[in-house]
Amino acid sequence: MQHLLLCLISCLSWHFIQAQIFVPTSLMPRAGDTLLTAVDNLPTYIKNISSGRNQRWDFAMLEAPYIRSAVWKPASKGTAATLFKNAEFAAPVDEHTEGYYRTQGNDLLLLGAIGPDPLNLSRKSVLRYSPGLVERRYNLRYGDAFQADGNLVLTLGEDEIPSWFRKKLPVSPDSLRLRVSYDRQYDVDSYGRMIVPGGIFDVIRERRIEIIEMRLEVKVGRRRWQEVTKSVKDKELLRTQKKISYHFYASSSKEPVARVWMSSNEKKILKIEFKPRERESSIQNITSVRPDIYVSPNPAIASVRFEFYNLPPGTYKLSIFNIIGQEEWSKMYTITGNYAEQVDISQLKKGAYLYSLKDERGRTLSTKRLMVIRP
Repeated sequence: MQHLLLCLISCLSWHFIQAQIFVPTSLMPRAGDTLLTAVDNLPTYIKNISSGRNQRWDFAMLEAPYIRSAVWKPASKGTAATLFKNAEFAAPVDEHTEGYYRTQGNDLLLLGAIGPDPLNLSRKSVLRYSPGLVERRYNLRYGDAFQADGNLVLTLGEDEIPSWFRKKLPVSPDSLRLRVSYDRQYDVDSYGRMIVPGGIFDVIRERRIEIIEMRLEVKVGRRRWQEVTKSVKDKELLRTQKKISYHFYASSSKEPVARVWMSSNEKKILKIEFKPRERESSIQNITSVRPDIYVSPNPAIASVRFEFYNLPPGTYKLSIFNIIGQEEWSKMYTITGNYAEQVDISQLKKGAYLYSLKDERGRTLSTKRLMVIRP
């Protein structure tokens, strides 16, 4: 009903030509702010992501199991404040990473972070960007475009190099050094009106293209650092990455109204972060989200959507059991972080079931109830 109401209001107002949106620097996050977002990892209902003037984007059908709360605090209150003395603020980048930010003119810069490295070799590394990455520029208007670069150099000692990664190297190093370059292009290519579960907003859209290149160096004994990028056995690990995302901003919201991550050919939507309805889902601090699995709808008729959240990289088994403990369905997944998948359950009879998630060691991480109904 709420979606229909939002659509009706939107249709009545969309026939007016929207003025271009202007997002002032006064909407930059500040210490004490709490920003609320939600993430749909399976946005199958979203079709229109067109660019240009006076666009209409209907994201009202997005859904997520919970709302994420990100608290911005003075950098001095961060867990690694002494490592980023030029930072003004500390705030979570995602469930695993704490970022350190500062403002510079119209830009919000990410100076560094504490979290997993780009290769997921270490779950807690000190990441320093030089110069800081432009996470968001304010006072943008339709047609604006700019480019910004950044670099990261990360050194890991012998004890920090996992055994699985050593097997992919041409030598067994005492330490390794990862050099990462970030080339970002920003283009404000659209404006219009957008519906998200959190409301209807006049927005501008920034299209962002990021090219990430990585080089790997190793050190053995007293020898000099040696580059081994081309000698790594798994070529996918260090391949050049192209990431494309759309960022929708409104003049009435500190949070982005939506952020859309696309495949490198821009033909598939990978996930969408959006401004949620605050009263219809539990709110969790983004840094305290535990590994878990969620299902929706529940009760279900013919299909369900399983969402895996905050899982360490690894292989997992998802199973559905009947009430006497017999396995009715199962599937293996290789997951890093968050993932969602639609599963056909039309073969299950009406009744109560349990769904359970186990890791590669056979340990049960979560077991919950699933109800199957029939019309």
